[in-house]
Amino acid sequence: FFDHTNSDARNYGAIGCVLGHEMSHGFDDNGRRYDARGELHDWWDTETVNAFKARSGCIRDVFSSFKIAGKHVNGALTLGEDIADSGGLKFSWRAFLASGERTAAEKRLFFTAFAQTWCQVSRKKSALNSMLTDTHAPSKFRVIGAFTQFPPFADAFQCPTGAPMAPPKVCHLW
Repeated sequence: FFDHTNSDARNYGAIGCVLGHEMSHGFDDNGRRYDARGELHDWWDTETVNAFKARSGCIRDVFSSFKIAGKHVNGALTLGEDIADSGGLKFSWRAFLASGERTAAEKRLFFTAFAQTWCQVSRKKSALNSMLTDTHAPSKFRVIGAFTQFPPFADAFQCPTGAPMAPPKVCHLW
């Protein structure tokens, strides 16, 4: 995930997103239930919980729309990981931009590194089995789902609004 010989764009897009992903778990559909001492305790007020449920429902619905061999991803099962992928991407992107002036090519490389982190080939049978048991969405949907909900991706690759990678409506949790 990290190599000191890689560019900042590649390192932020890979390890930066993974680190942000792990930190985001503290505020996903499961982590939000634990207080500062790590004790199971609903510490959010009702208004915050309701807003979280509505906004995270948008993410759940996006991932539930993805299919492999006619079978839908279970967006409720993958929600915590999908939230963490989104959070990791956003946190790392902000850190990447804050660390210096960035060219268009560096911005595209950041996103390419994120995508390459999850690049894999799965056999259909394995992919279908994973959809039933794995709390992570299939790798290609981790990338597509995160990028379609993150407008800076569409900006970096000049995707017009309404294109497959730049839907007119995107989910915003944080």
